[in-house]
Amino acid sequence: MGMEWVFPLLLAVFACVVVFVLPIVTLTILIGVQKRQEQDASDVRVRLSEIRRELWDTRCKVDRLEKQLVAPEPESEPPDMAEPAADRGESVEPEPVEPVEPEPIEPELVEPSPVGELPEHARQFDAGMAASSGTTSASGEQPTTPRSPSRFETAARDVLRRIWNWIIVGEEHVPQGVSMEYAIATHWLLRVGVLILVVGIGFFLRYSVEHGLLSEPARALLAAAAGLAMLIGGTQLLGRKYHLFGQGMLGAGIATLYFSVFAAAELYHLIPMQAAFALMLVVTVLAGGVSVRFNSPLVAVLAVLGGFGTPVMLETEVVNFLGLYTYMLILGVGVLGISVRRNWPLLNYLSFLCNYVLFFAAMRAYEPIHFWQVLPLLTAFFVLYSTMQFLHNLVNGVKANLLDVLMLFLNAGIYFAVSFRLVEPSYGREWVAAVTLGLATFYIGHVYFFLRRGRVDRELLLSFMGLAAFFLAVTVPLILSSEWITVSWSLQALVMLWIALKLRSEFLRHLSYALYLIVLWRFVFVDLHVQFAPPAEPLPLFDYLLALVERLVMFGVPIGSIAAACGLMSRPGEAASAGLERANDIQGWVRDRWAVHAAVGLALALLFLYLHLELSRTLGYFYDPLRLPVLTLLWLALCGYLLYEYLATRNVILGGLLGLFVGGLLLKLFLFDLPSWSIKPDLLYAGPYSFHDAAFRLLDFGAVVTFFVLAFRLLAGRTGAKEARTGFGILALGLLFLYATLEVNTFLYAYVPGLRAGGVSILWSLFALGFILGGILKNVRAMRYAGLLLFAIVAGKVFFVDLAQLEQLYRIIAFVLLGVLVLCGSLLYLRYGQRFAVPAEKEMEEA
Repeated sequence: MGMEWVFPLLLAVFACVVVFVLPIVTLTILIGVQKRQEQDASDVRVRLSEIRRELWDTRCKVDRLEKQLVAPEPESEPPDMAEPAADRGESVEPEPVEPVEPEPIEPELVEPSPVGELPEHARQFDAGMAASSGTTSASGEQPTTPRSPSRFETAARDVLRRIWNWIIVGEEHVPQGVSMEYAIATHWLLRVGVLILVVGIGFFLRYSVEHGLLSEPARALLAAAAGLAMLIGGTQLLGRKYHLFGQGMLGAGIATLYFSVFAAAELYHLIPMQAAFALMLVVTVLAGGVSVRFNSPLVAVLAVLGGFGTPVMLETEVVNFLGLYTYMLILGVGVLGISVRRNWPLLNYLSFLCNYVLFFAAMRAYEPIHFWQVLPLLTAFFVLYSTMQFLHNLVNGVKANLLDVLMLFLNAGIYFAVSFRLVEPSYGREWVAAVTLGLATFYIGHVYFFLRRGRVDRELLLSFMGLAAFFLAVTVPLILSSEWITVSWSLQALVMLWIALKLRSEFLRHLSYALYLIVLWRFVFVDLHVQFAPPAEPLPLFDYLLALVERLVMFGVPIGSIAAACGLMSRPGEAASAGLERANDIQGWVRDRWAVHAAVGLALALLFLYLHLELSRTLGYFYDPLRLPVLTLLWLALCGYLLYEYLATRNVILGGLLGLFVGGLLLKLFLFDLPSWSIKPDLLYAGPYSFHDAAFRLLDFGAVVTFFVLAFRLLAGRTGAKEARTGFGILALGLLFLYATLEVNTFLYAYVPGLRAGGVSILWSLFALGFILGGILKNVRAMRYAGLLLFAIVAGKVFFVDLAQLEQLYRIIAFVLLGVLVLCGSLLYLRYGQRFAVPAEKEMEEA
């Protein structure tokens, strides 16, 4: 029990090394490699410039010699472009030519250019040569429109065409001067005949076993003798008229030899397994050597079909995974050896298909006790066929095509799926993480090898990078608990982005973007839902504080990772001198400026979302009355940031977001804050009046009103912001009016109930008087009209509502004060009457 933690700990340490340390070490090595490559490229450019100058000098000397030895051509044709008509085979009438005294031609001196630069005339020469060949010049002109489809797709199409031609007519290219009937008949009759012959030998062996016709050694020796006879006969026919038939006999002989060895070892147990493997290795080498020596894919294909078909035709009741899979591995190694020397894609694909079909057919008898017999050989199959997809291209300097990449992904997918099904039931998810870490390390090694060797194969290199990143990302949820997956992925995305910026790799950068999108999805739809779900029962204080710290780390690290990514992308100078070859990279799809803005917005949105939920949960746990006012301050902080950015950039999108969040803030006030204080239809807060609650209401509404006033002041004088400024002003006054009405009404109802109706009327009159004064001083007609309308409402309320509700003493006080306030409004109009003077011309028009 005490040692159960050792493996997860070691696995976690190894994961940290692979995810964080290994990329940094790899980057350091790549920087050195890149510097050496840049130095080599600089030397090559210098040497090319020297060769160009030598060629130009040689041409100049040749032109001068021609001018000295040959008479000048007519002026209508340039001396270096005109072709004598006699050379074109045309009859030319002699024309009178005035004798011209040849001028001595001085050698033309060329000003030497710095190393790495060409003279102007040399650049013109290069441009002319490039134009004649349809390529771009060294001056940096844009190339012509790229052909469609791309090389990557065209190469795959050519491979499929070659495979199809070989299947139909036995040649990768349709032979010239041969009828289609002859080509198809000869090859297909030969293939069918060889197949029937080999199957017949297999059935003979099986029949002899079932009926006891021959002794076991005699059966094996007879099959081996038949195979050797076909090999000898096929060899004698090679290079003659029946060369094709000889190839078929060779293939049938090799397949029969596989039969005999497999039967002697697996069926009859005549020879030990070690000897059987040695003999099958000899047969495999023989098959590969014959097919390569005589350039015969038919021999190799027949040998593969016969080799993989042997266990099917000699099937027994008991499955020997070790013997069967080792036999299949030897066959695959033979195909791998052939792929080094010959580019026969059909042979690779056929071996891949037969291997995994036979593998899955045998897995029907799998039991957990067979685990260590199956998984090591499955890993060997994976490495074998992964290498087979690009080994020929690597050795011969050929780039991969679409089919190679698809087979690479298919092989990785099969291995991961099968190993997961094998490992997880027996050893748990932690050991599955060991498999994915091994896969990630395997592909990282491929990336390192390609960059170290300076190979230019974009599609293959990007495939290795993508597979390495995928298996690293899959490792995280297998090792860690679900709570820490998002944290690990966000750190992995940040490290990947940092490496991408150092290498100037657009592919890695976009992979990090994709991983950040996964982080966003999990952050919003998984982690927030799980962590902030209502608890089944209240937690003790210590447990709650521990959970709070865990949430701070769980949500703070992804937000900090996005903020750090924004910082990295906003400093383009961070890209070091080491860079990925452009031929090995992709074009950028997302502009840097868009990515930075998206990162800023994403970080702020996630921070706001987390803080909103965290403050609501924590303040609700410790002191609930403070919860809603603090959340209002959080909303105001975000609105203040958007207002600041809008004033700095005048961006329309930021203005729209500001309006959206202001609307959300108002909805919060009316749908959550006011109902939390139990407001009643008669504009009263329920329950006894509390100065404690009144203070929190003042904080809540006062902060919002203050923000609206500040926004109103900050937008003053801004072009195009008149409507927004007016809106903030109206919101500030309206919200202040509502808050004061509710608070005064509730206060008077609790302490001076007889003055309640009149007190509200006095408050409204004060607002009306303020509207009129502000409208006069600021010359805002709408404010003056609002004040007059409010006075009218107050007057109606006083005579039709307050008169019936007020007590005698309070009625006197209310009417006196209201009368004074209304008179003050009249005095204001009289005091500023000159502002309302109408010009005589306008008065006459109105009359």
